Amino acid sequence: MASNRPDRSRDEKTAEILQIARRLFLERGYAGTTIAAIAREAGIATNVVHWYFATKDELFVAVLDAIQSEDLEEAAARLSRSAPGREGEDLEELLTDFVWRRLDRYGLLATLHERSHHSPVMAAFHERAHERYEQALGQAIERLRIPASERKLVVDALVTAVEGLVMHRSSKREAKRMMSFLAQRLLADRSTPDRKDTPR
Repeated sequence: MASNRPDRSRDEKTAEILQIARRLFLERGYAGTTIAAIAREAGIATNVVHWYFATKDELFVAVLDAIQSEDLEEAAARLSRSAPGREGEDLEELLTDFVWRRLDRYGLLATLHERSHHSPVMAAFHERAHERYEQALGQAIERLRIPASERKLVVDALVTAVEGLVMHRSSKREAKRMMSFLAQRLLADRSTPDRKDTPR
């Protein structure tokens, strides 16, 4: 149990609460995790947690936001290290890892989808999270020389495929097979000689 040291900064306390909440949400799910349990492990009173996060939904969203930020930072770093000529292979690996991570967190994502219909905090984060993932995928496919007029459609198709695989709880083997197929098709299409980047 963490000590209730008065000298800890607000950022340190926030980080500690988030770390404990993340572990408990992953282990027990949203319904099985209480603010009281998080406070107990942090060695603070329940009302102190509420001082940092007004509601359980806000704390849950903060955990998901931290996870997504880590995922996107890692994806950007991976793309920055990508060697010329490996665009297709790197996209396949990126998409597969993207799906696998979301499958591992299926319970959290299912909660987000379900509670987005009732919680404005969850709904706002859900929309923002989609925008961030779409932006990351857009940056990834830019390297494939896909016509600019088609990139939005390609990103939408990839997002739909990812969401379908995750929400239907596909196996990791099936996810890899699907992402491999899509990446290879995108790679093949970009080399078709008669395709032109014609603005709409």
